[in-house]
Amino acid sequence: MPATIERSDVVRLGTAEVPYVFKRVPCRRHAHILVNDEGTIEVRAPWRFGVHRAREMLLRNADWVLNAMASARARLAQRPRLVTGACLPLLDGEVRLEIRSRAQADLFECAGSSRGRVERRGPVLRVGTTSLGESELRALIERWYRGEAATHLAGRVEHYAPRLGVRPSRVIIRGQRSRWGSCSTRGTVSLNWRLMMVPSALADYVVVHELCHLRHMNHSPRFWAMVGAIVPDYRERRHRLNALQGHLPL
Repeated sequence: MPATIERSDVVRLGTAEVPYVFKRVPCRRHAHILVNDEGTIEVRAPWRFGVHRAREMLLRNADWVLNAMASARARLAQRPRLVTGACLPLLDGEVRLEIRSRAQADLFECAGSSRGRVERRGPVLRVGTTSLGESELRALIERWYRGEAATHLAGRVEHYAPRLGVRPSRVIIRGQRSRWGSCSTRGTVSLNWRLMMVPSALADYVVVHELCHLRHMNHSPRFWAMVGAIVPDYRERRHRLNALQGHLPL
């Protein structure tokens, strides 16, 4: 099976030159437009869908795309600043940031990189960095959340998989912008690290949802019956998740 092909392109929408990413994805049946949390655009399309058709699609939907970009960037501007004292959600609780400069960062030992380190001590998330830039801080904190997700979400998969009578071939942590999780025909369950920023009941719903796709690769009545057997209030949890989409601080 061929791999996904990705390329960057630019299209004029109204008076603006708008960059976007065009992806041709094997086995995809329909093309659609995604506007992510940062207001950037992605067109995902079937394998034989050319870039000229992607441009035409964006032009036909120019008003919607521009409005979605503006809304996403407005939400981005409202995100809390990553400064000492700011609080970030962590499942059913939160952590309070403590930002340290490079000199201060050398005062504690924790997992990190040459650019910075992150360590949790109780309710405090200490971030030591060589740069106090917003993008660098976000990258460090995201890396920490990914590590927490790899442990916690894998544990939830191990908890629910036997109850559902399924076994994924592997579990991977990703940063999907448009979905909380996915399941491939090869049995790979992908879970969004941002699930660590929502209540644990909602994260568990996503885990159960994706595990049920190992049995039913659709959203048929049988699929929802399987989900409902474990999560009877899945409709409410799904509604709460949808309300959080695009409104998390990272």
